[in-house]
Amino acid sequence: MDDKYKYTYEETSEYCYPNTGVLINKLNITNDKDLYEAEMELVAYSTTSLVQTPIKDNFDFNHLKKIHQRLFEKVYDWAGTPRTCAIAKKDLFCLPQYIDNYANIIFNKLKKENYFLTYDFDKKISCLVELFAEVNALHPFREGNGRTQREFIEELAKINGINLDLTGVDKMNMIIASHESINGDYDKLTMMFNKCSRALSKENQIDYIELYCSKDLRKKILKLL
Repeated sequence: MDDKYKYTYEETSEYCYPNTGVLINKLNITNDKDLYEAEMELVAYSTTSLVQTPIKDNFDFNHLKKIHQRLFEKVYDWAGTPRTCAIAKKDLFCLPQYIDNYANIIFNKLKKENYFLTYDFDKKISCLVELFAEVNALHPFREGNGRTQREFIEELAKINGINLDLTGVDKMNMIIASHESINGDYDKLTMMFNKCSRALSKENQIDYIELYCSKDLRKKILKLL
């Protein structure tokens, strides 16, 4: 990976083993490579479990935190908990003391826009791209932000009648597109989302609404269709 896109972290004792950059984990692995491999395997298992038994919620910040918890709870004690340290990847992400406030702005806007359900296909893609960029800038967790935000956005796309599948996207292309989006350039993300999207039938859309939405949100959404 290009060094300019590597993460940098504020040094805090609560996240890493002493004198290392290895995250404290439930497996007590102190080697970075071994932890990476174990994390990938366990998160892949948790992702499959999440697909089989989805979280029914309200597409708010708590929903995002629950997805992170489900994906990483086998690896980290802080799964689902916002970070308390500053992190950057070329650009500085939201400072930890502002995460809750910025999250409220993002997800209140999503709610105000009725989760994009009343827009046409192109407008929905545009809004999904912008939301993806905003959640990326938020970057609320110490690790696992990309996998969590992709799951959240793909679920939101499905309740909008769009099958968005970002799993095959080249990692470096995603990093560059995400970086550019932080600076207000959504062109690469938009091309990526359009390439990875297809329209779902109304029946499939309703099935996904049943899968991913809380009872109250489901009632609200179905009235908009």
